[in-house]
Amino acid sequence: MKVDNIVAEVGANGFSWVPNVFSQKEINQIKQNLSSYVDAKHDGMVYESDQKTIRGIHGLHLFDEFFADLCRHPALLKTAMGHLNEPCYVHQFKVNSKKSKVGKAWPWHQDFIFWQRGDGFKEQKLLNIGVLLDDVELESGPLCFIPKSHLLGELTDVEVPDGGWDQDVSEQLSYTISEKVSSNLINIYGKRYITGNAGDIIVFDPQVVHSSQPNTSLNDRQLLLITYNAISNRPESRSPRPDFLCTKDIKELKLEECD
Repeated sequence: MKVDNIVAEVGANGFSWVPNVFSQKEINQIKQNLSSYVDAKHDGMVYESDQKTIRGIHGLHLFDEFFADLCRHPALLKTAMGHLNEPCYVHQFKVNSKKSKVGKAWPWHQDFIFWQRGDGFKEQKLLNIGVLLDDVELESGPLCFIPKSHLLGELTDVEVPDGGWDQDVSEQLSYTISEKVSSNLINIYGKRYITGNAGDIIVFDPQVVHSSQPNTSLNDRQLLLITYNAISNRPESRSPRPDFLCTKDIKELKLEECD
């Protein structure tokens, strides 16, 4: 895995898929710790509209040393620092979960507007890195990207006013891109579904337009996502959103701390 190649691909297309970064043993360890974390019922767990199916688990690095250490994994942190070109910290850590036959969709959207409006960021010096915790096929509801859409600026044209932070993580997001706009983009740029195996990673720009469909498969689909932010890009104001959506205790991650 060459960081320069990943950085170049993210710059050109908005995303880069890298296979076989984590071993099955490492993935099993992550999933075991995740299961224990869920059983402990920390803050930051959100549910589908049925109020019983987990949709997302947020802020794991704040409450659990295992997940805090995972943020410093060399494959992840070196990629983030290579892309951002400076030291960084974790803005968000989450696991998006799609239960078999139950997990719902995420509509077309860009990420930065949530952090700009909700947390006070001025610059787009952030990077998302996702780790596939399960094998993903088309029926699993994989991430879907519109290539090169990160180069087009802000495209959001649908807003839900005064929805609160929970709207930001629901099936009906606070800021989305309409079917008309997304269809036009797909006609021009196409779209790419990120299918693959547990242990693959997906690196993507916060401005690339993306979505995912419901999980209609027989298997659960979990995606671990870490958003790294440049240390120079601290929010200008204190975010009213909870810490599990916007890290307030900003700590620079050191490569020499990696195991």
